Amino acid sequence: MNTFTHIRRAALGVFATFALSTVAFAQSTILVVDQNRVLRESDVGKHIQRQIESIGKSMESELKASTSPLTSERDRLINELKGMDQAALKSRPDLQKRAQDLAAKGQVQKVEAAYKQRELAITEQKAVKQVNERLAKILEKLVAERNADIILDRSLVIYGGKTADVTDTVLSRLNAEMRTVSVVRERLPRKTN
Repeated sequence: MNTFTHIRRAALGVFATFALSTVAFAQSTILVVDQNRVLRESDVGKHIQRQIESIGKSMESELKASTSPLTSERDRLINELKGMDQAALKSRPDLQKRAQDLAAKGQVQKVEAAYKQRELAITEQKAVKQVNERLAKILEKLVAERNADIILDRSLVIYGGKTADVTDTVLSRLNAEMRTVSVVRERLPRKTN
């Protein structure tokens, strides 16, 4: 056998594999669901969003309450520093110390804000995880009912016929099975120096 025959057989093999996989894929039943829409429009998704907003406002109030004294101290310090030149400032180590302390407290506030932001994200993730567990069961039932082989998220599909999109069905079933979920504020342990 010559090289040309080997190349021709390999090319025919690749073509046959591609053709068979295309036929198999064409015979698959594919469903499409818009998960973002389900979370955004479902009763439980709206519930989670309201709870997260409420927790976020509470965290914001906590940060404002702890930042307010720092803002007042900053304003007092700025007033005392007005009109002072470098020489006058050097003669007042107490003002320098207050400025350093204020900067350190400001840094602590930034760290606390980052903690709260992370806590809020974790709180939302845990609530959404509960919804996703229920969604998985709903999707499993839908796959069995429709004899589907694959479910794809809408964001991955460029075009799909109306019969392939099961988002409305999923939304309806989720609303029937789950209206609320426990949304508990997560609190991360703080590092102490």
